[in-house]
Amino acid sequence: MSIATIAFVGFVRTGRRRTARLARHASRTAMLALALASCARDGGSGASGRGPSNDLLIVAYDREPDTLNRFSTHILEDVQTCIIEGLVTTDENMQVIPLLASEIPTPENGGVVMRPDGGMDVTWKLRPGVTWHDGVPFTSADVQFTVDAINSPNYNPESTDGFDRIGSVDTPDSLTAVVHYKEPYAPYEIQFIRGALPRHVLQGKDIDAAVEYNRNPLGTGPYKVTEWKTGEYILLEKVPDYWRGPEYPKIARVLFKFIPNTTTRINQLKSGEAHLAALVPWDKYRELKDVPGLTIHQMMGNSYEHITLNERTVPAFRDVRVRRALIHAIDRELLARTVLDGLAPVIHGAIQPLSWAYTDSVRTYPYDTTAARALLDEAGWRDSDGDKVRDRDGAPLRFTLITQAGFAIRENIAQAVQRQLRDVGVDVKIQLVDGTAISSLWFEGKFDAMLHWWHMPSDPEITLFFASDRTPPAGRNINYIADDSLDRLMYASTARWPRGRGVSSWWRRSSASPSWRRRSPCTT
Repeated sequence: MSIATIAFVGFVRTGRRRTARLARHASRTAMLALALASCARDGGSGASGRGPSNDLLIVAYDREPDTLNRFSTHILEDVQTCIIEGLVTTDENMQVIPLLASEIPTPENGGVVMRPDGGMDVTWKLRPGVTWHDGVPFTSADVQFTVDAINSPNYNPESTDGFDRIGSVDTPDSLTAVVHYKEPYAPYEIQFIRGALPRHVLQGKDIDAAVEYNRNPLGTGPYKVTEWKTGEYILLEKVPDYWRGPEYPKIARVLFKFIPNTTTRINQLKSGEAHLAALVPWDKYRELKDVPGLTIHQMMGNSYEHITLNERTVPAFRDVRVRRALIHAIDRELLARTVLDGLAPVIHGAIQPLSWAYTDSVRTYPYDTTAARALLDEAGWRDSDGDKVRDRDGAPLRFTLITQAGFAIRENIAQAVQRQLRDVGVDVKIQLVDGTAISSLWFEGKFDAMLHWWHMPSDPEITLFFASDRTPPAGRNINYIADDSLDRLMYASTARWPRGRGVSSWWRRSSASPSWRRRSPCTT
């Protein structure tokens, strides 16, 4: 299910039990609005009297987005995906399927052609009859404008990943966009999964400063923004002439309420003041599973919970021996069984089992404190003064681990990690911050280590997360990894054709991080 990829308990729904078909999305959700629509097909508020009606669905969130421009943020994309659609989306099996495009370009259908100069041309055929919310047709000119805008030095998007591989875009007609890549680019299928920017609205404007668009974006999706009351909520209303037909969406309005306090979100869920509670901590799963009227379904997403080690602020993390020692020193299996209540099995790499590129043939780092101590000794970190903290050249092996305040299971994991690393001579301080602050800290790189989560794209193009030229704001390499050999392997894998060749080459680096796969309970 789509929103289940968001968090430990990513999607909780009250009311009469129904079956909802919800797809996973490479950029977090796949047509959330349509998915939610299927939840209320039988109408009414449910036998418990607490469920959503066809008129209004209330979603409780832990934070407020900074913008609704999908290319400028990664926060709360569930709101944006109700408004803005991509050329493609993904189904429940993480397979890319067309949305605003009429088909997926492939070599077999002539949509992908290798050029003699080593480049690659991808031809996107757009679905006819799609309009922006203001009635203006959605055309190939919007696709071309989006690429030009993201690659422009005058705009600061959340990421330029993939777009900076594009040399130009031609538009032979209003429903055809030919994207000219400078080199083969294997994950081209998801290039436009976030959609497009409306040329007729944003051309000639400073997109970063386009407050009207960024707070009330024009889209092609089933909903539009009716009201954004800062600090309180965003209200969406169905588009009467949505291109998929008048039967969609089933729910007339969706209200996203911003409730930072976890207890308040849970109480509103129980009372019926909210029908969905996103980003609910796992510890609340235990509390909710016995509540009358709630049924919890556990579903796997394409996300993983892990500890990011910032190699820029803590030079010791650049040493592979130190990184391996840390992961050997943490008993992840024990934490998975106890603190995580069996909801998150241990994983050994960034690519999740839902991906076609997944393999379990990777090096693993089991719990082994003897190995951890030996690696730290080898790296020159020893307790020279008897204070039980290892040091080297007079500097202690110490760092601060940041995680989200009020997220009890994360706090418990952080405390367990602190205890276990102390046993091998590593001093860890814990700092708790709210969800919005975490986003700012990771984007600015102002942390030593962070316990949080990532959602991986359906195609394993992970230069965005690990390449040295993808540190913020160009990407999400918040580890600040700078490894030339890793860069060569990753970029070579994205240029391999057909896709899949060489994908596993860089697994050894991404696996050296304490990680758990996220299982998201969905309550109905």
